[in-house]
Amino acid sequence: MKKVILSLIILFCLSGCWNYKELNDYSIVSGVSIDKVGDEYEASVLISNSPKNSSDSTNSSESQVVVYSGKGDSVFSALKQIGLISPKELYFGSFSVLVLSEEVAKDGVNNVVDFFVRYPSARKNFYVVLSKDTKAKDTLKIMTPLSAFPSQKITDNVKSTTELQGIISSINFNDLLSIVLSDGVEATINCIEVEGDKEEGSSEENTKSSEPKAYTKLGNLGIFKGDKLVDWANRDESLGINIINGKIKEMFLDLEYEDGYVVIDSTSFSSEVSVELKNNKPIVNINLSGEARIIEVKGEVDLNDSDVIEELQKKANKKIKKRVNQAIDLAIENETDIFGFGLKFYQEYPEYFKSVKKEWNSNLDEIEIKITSDLMLKNKVSSKNSLEEIHD
Repeated sequence: MKKVILSLIILFCLSGCWNYKELNDYSIVSGVSIDKVGDEYEASVLISNSPKNSSDSTNSSESQVVVYSGKGDSVFSALKQIGLISPKELYFGSFSVLVLSEEVAKDGVNNVVDFFVRYPSARKNFYVVLSKDTKAKDTLKIMTPLSAFPSQKITDNVKSTTELQGIISSINFNDLLSIVLSDGVEATINCIEVEGDKEEGSSEENTKSSEPKAYTKLGNLGIFKGDKLVDWANRDESLGINIINGKIKEMFLDLEYEDGYVVIDSTSFSSEVSVELKNNKPIVNINLSGEARIIEVKGEVDLNDSDVIEELQKKANKKIKKRVNQAIDLAIENETDIFGFGLKFYQEYPEYFKSVKKEWNSNLDEIEIKITSDLMLKNKVSSKNSLEEIHD
């Protein structure tokens, strides 16, 4: 009897999974976009078009990628329509970016979020961006010389500019889901725009040109109230939002000085936000600090003079506080807590926040906000004041 049972176990192990499929049975989705056409969703998927054999990889005239689209009353039904076009079953387990059109975002993203939460094969750490002034699916078609697929270009751009530009802050689906499910905090998502001729940009020739006819670029932040896009931040406001939210990895500031300017670069910048209640009045303390170095100088600036350095520091901190105040004004104007002040009050003073929760966004202007900024200028690239001095 034991031999029979052992034989059955071995047979079961050797038989493999009953629903196993080869990778070649799937169309691998690397990017997804959602647009609105009338009252319907238009879902599009970017699929890598693998060559049929190794010899085709260099000589084939086939496109490296293909974009399929489908329409429906729901995200699911729109994607199902694509299944009637694609020769293989769609696989969503490794796609890297979801692009939502401005129309979808203004209408509300809860339906889209709900679908990807429930869809079992879709991983949840893909980036989310908003298309601005163009259809979301057009961003998936732009071919570039430095990336194999348009979705790779977008994700690479998000990663690099998040590290190098203060106006960009990456958000993945898990981040967005966490915000949607939390009280006292609203979402901000960067936009992506298409520059140039979209038709020429979607051709293979665009990848071979030293000066592409079209390309995608990341832009400023879209700000949300609930699940709806309510406004676009400009560059300065986007910087201020990211400063408050502690999403600055590197920040450049241009400081006017006499007849020229000084450019400083901060690579160690931090934001600490705390809350308190005094006589039932909400107070938010924003403490900013970090170090920066001078990386460019135009005009006569004596960098060996401590008074000059101190003056530049004051200019830098004044400019930082100005950007923060611009961001706060934008949030108050749109009645949306994109900084998560409410969430902090909920964590520190839960009973208080519950009592004001319904009117929280509309009463942001009643919060007393105290801002301190202490950016220090250190580690100058050179203390020389001009190219002539450096040469000497």
